[in-house]
Amino acid sequence: MNKRSLICNRTCRTFRVLPLIGLLLTLLASCERRPLELEVEEDVRVKLLVKWKVAFEFIYGIEPTGMTVMLWGDNAAAPQVEISNSDSVLLKLEPDRYRMIIFNQTFSEFPYLGFYDTSRFDSIAARSLSYTTRAWNSGITNLYYPDPMAVAVDSFTISKDMVHQDSTIFVNYNDYVEDKSSIYSERIRYYEIPETPYPMTVTLFVKAKVKRRQSIKSIEASLSGLAEGFYMSKVNRTREGGTMELNDERWKRYTYGEEEDSMGYIVAEMPSFGLPYGKELRAERDSLDNVLKFHFTLIDGETLDLTYHVGKDIQYITPDGEEAQIRYREDLYNLKLEVDLTDVMVMPYKPPVQSGAGFNAEVADWEEGPIIDMGTF
Repeated sequence: MNKRSLICNRTCRTFRVLPLIGLLLTLLASCERRPLELEVEEDVRVKLLVKWKVAFEFIYGIEPTGMTVMLWGDNAAAPQVEISNSDSVLLKLEPDRYRMIIFNQTFSEFPYLGFYDTSRFDSIAARSLSYTTRAWNSGITNLYYPDPMAVAVDSFTISKDMVHQDSTIFVNYNDYVEDKSSIYSERIRYYEIPETPYPMTVTLFVKAKVKRRQSIKSIEASLSGLAEGFYMSKVNRTREGGTMELNDERWKRYTYGEEEDSMGYIVAEMPSFGLPYGKELRAERDSLDNVLKFHFTLIDGETLDLTYHVGKDIQYITPDGEEAQIRYREDLYNLKLEVDLTDVMVMPYKPPVQSGAGFNAEVADWEEGPIIDMGTF
């Protein structure tokens, strides 16, 4: 190869490399305004741990099969809704202040509840649907029994420094707020927030002392003045009340002895939302706030209707059955109502037919029962 050919080859290679060098310099210059260390996601992982056993296993005797999480960010146009089939959920949240509601199951899994204002944190509510009876109290509007439901309400803030917190891999959110040096090393960075739901559905126990329980063929009853629902973000029952039925299949009968005047009890229980807001304490109630009605069908075919004003007799009770000392309106338990019917009704008694003999009791027609304020007994 002569000298002129060698110079030409070197010159041609130089011209080919120069454009590549220029392109590389342009790319490097464009990265000067955006350092590589800022190439991170602008959100934070938050893990919610929900302690459902407190509200369900100990109170309802069951565990939920899932939960719904609703978050209202101050800068968001609509709530963020997350559904999980377990007792925890990992969220990705942008810096903002959040208000949160957690409840078991999903909206569609409560067939006898209606949910209202679901886009607004301050007024979202759950209310029992109603139906009209056609039996002994025909034309009365009654509330459906609510399914077990518990709610957790909380608020927290995701700050910008939490997004870029160096080496922060796991930290309890409350510990982070109090002491930002509480840091543990793992592979995935998230903040953990424990939540304990509060039970909104309670059980109402009704117990009535009766004379000659053997004469009762069937029992129908109703109780008015029970909360229609509750405001989910306030954990308060509604001020509006309604009536719930206690049909015969809910009543259990207990008899002591076979004598004609033997005493017995009829006992029933039903789920409800408890008493309306502002009626939790006895001092806040009037006897007329809650009306208990009985419709008895007796073994001789006669019927007996009784009405009692029991607003002062309903008690909130502890898990041990003792009257609860309520300190706050949210500090509610199950309810108990006891009435004594032995002084105002004497039911006809028909002893069992003995072998080889019969007994035909003549029973006078029953008059309509009086309206009595039971008071405290």
